[in-house]
Amino acid sequence: MYWPIGTPKTYATSSSSGPEFNLVVSDDGITNPFDRASINEPPQHPYVSSTEPCHENGAQNALPEPSVESTTPLTPATPATPAVRAVERGDPDQPDSAAFASTQISDAVKLPLKDPVLGLRTSPEWIVVCRHQSDLNTVCGQEWRTAILAVGGRSVSSLSTYGENFDLLMRPDSAILVVHTTQGYLITYSLATDSEAHVYKPYFPSYANIQRRRQIHAGPGGSAPDQFLWGPGEGAGVRDVSVRFRMVIKVDAGIESALALDDELVVATRKPAAVQCIRWTPDNSGSQTKTEMISRMGWLDKKITITEMTHDRPMNLSTWITSDGKAHAVQRVSARKLAEGEADPKKLFKGYCFHSPRGKFDHARRAVINARFSLIAVGCANGSIHVYSARDYAGNIPSSHIHTLPVSHTVSGALTTLSYSPDGYCLFAGFEKGWATWSVYGKLGSHSFNFDDSVAETAGEDWLSSVIDAVWLGGGSELLMASRDREAIWAIEMARSAVAGCYNSANLLRTVLQTSTSVMIYRGYDLPDLASISAEPFLWHTAEIPPAYLLNQWPIRHTVISPDGRYVAVAGRRGLAHYSVNSGRWKTFLNEAAENELPS
Repeated sequence: MYWPIGTPKTYATSSSSGPEFNLVVSDDGITNPFDRASINEPPQHPYVSSTEPCHENGAQNALPEPSVESTTPLTPATPATPAVRAVERGDPDQPDSAAFASTQISDAVKLPLKDPVLGLRTSPEWIVVCRHQSDLNTVCGQEWRTAILAVGGRSVSSLSTYGENFDLLMRPDSAILVVHTTQGYLITYSLATDSEAHVYKPYFPSYANIQRRRQIHAGPGGSAPDQFLWGPGEGAGVRDVSVRFRMVIKVDAGIESALALDDELVVATRKPAAVQCIRWTPDNSGSQTKTEMISRMGWLDKKITITEMTHDRPMNLSTWITSDGKAHAVQRVSARKLAEGEADPKKLFKGYCFHSPRGKFDHARRAVINARFSLIAVGCANGSIHVYSARDYAGNIPSSHIHTLPVSHTVSGALTTLSYSPDGYCLFAGFEKGWATWSVYGKLGSHSFNFDDSVAETAGEDWLSSVIDAVWLGGGSELLMASRDREAIWAIEMARSAVAGCYNSANLLRTVLQTSTSVMIYRGYDLPDLASISAEPFLWHTAEIPPAYLLNQWPIRHTVISPDGRYVAVAGRRGLAHYSVNSGRWKTFLNEAAENELPS
């Protein structure tokens, strides 16, 4: 269903030279020692003291929330408990606030230029690149991968107090980012956007030049004069984005794993082993934090911790991987059942174990949910991937099939990342020494274990020999990968079968591949051998999708071919484009308004 095509595009997250403009680094609530206004001030403790008086529910008096003007819902002060404490300092809107350092770059607050990538996170709109130490994140757009829209840097004071970046979390609506540090802190930031403000606008100093361009590009189907520089999906312009510090949460019990959901932040602690739910906003009773000890969860074994948590929004289902190598399907007990008395108010979660290891090589390491086919894939210590079928929410999750590697575990290394394509037809697995893809039910697609590591290292193609994280872009048209100890990220264009987007008889009968900007039609049905499809270029008819259509309607979601193979139609966000194989011509809507009236 999915095949990588061509060589990947490489994007650098750092530069060999410093920026010409001043970067604003965040002290994350700590008084900046290099700020002149704070030289004569006494040092402030970075978190709320545990000796403060507590309420009956164990929550301490939280500090007042800073005033942050943003288009996103504000996160109130998190009540401090013996295990979770909120840290807030300063007002980000004030220029002299301790929340942000001075814009004057000194030697003490310069950002390292060669910081490796730690992880990648994506949402329907944004791509967030988390670097190991200096940067909180680098924000790019799904359509504008080459344009950095915002950079959040952490100062030396923040790094020394809270620790380096360990993991990055993103709320499903991408309004809040959470950084998990090595010293057990959760630093929250807001991602604010302005729909009216745009950046990276083309500027033409010559008035005669812009008038001539208006005449060239005028007419039905032509793009606006300032759009000829733009690529697929950039028709609406590049929106302005800002990253703002919100608060710091200290978890004294230690953080094993964390999960950012729509309504709350779920944190699995180490000592004591428990699961804490921290709401973004207080509930009707004013409570904001709830905790359930793992020892009181009857469906979990005793003396274990939760090493990884994942959540799937369409299925409303989570997976927990515990330290004993088991995998569990977990759901949050609904508030309605708690209000009606149908469930124990002390019980926050219910779950079922569906993967029990037979030996140390079967211990679960990663898990991912495929909502399209109701599957749960569990990556094991030996590199194999066990897939289970989630038939209901009552624990009926039998084994479906197993994805096996073409090489041994010694060659592949440990599993680092696991991800399904947005349509669920392709499974990508990244390892310490390579990567591999499978179809949804276990057919091996492509892998990088045949390449020589020394050749890849010499050529700088580390994406072939090591993958630490990967995310899908453009509805599955591209795959973004990050390698260990490298500051670059690689974008591989994927060709997928038209059946993945539009399942009909014509697409099953004739082979049509869809890429990010083109369609490829197979014309080798006259060959005597029809058991396999040839990869010879002369047997494939490639047609580039009109840039005017891709400008506003990227990514392409559906592709369909006529039963006689003479016509092909593609559909993006809205509208459609029609192609004739015989004439080689495209037809699109002349009126953009009429095109937008046809939903995809």
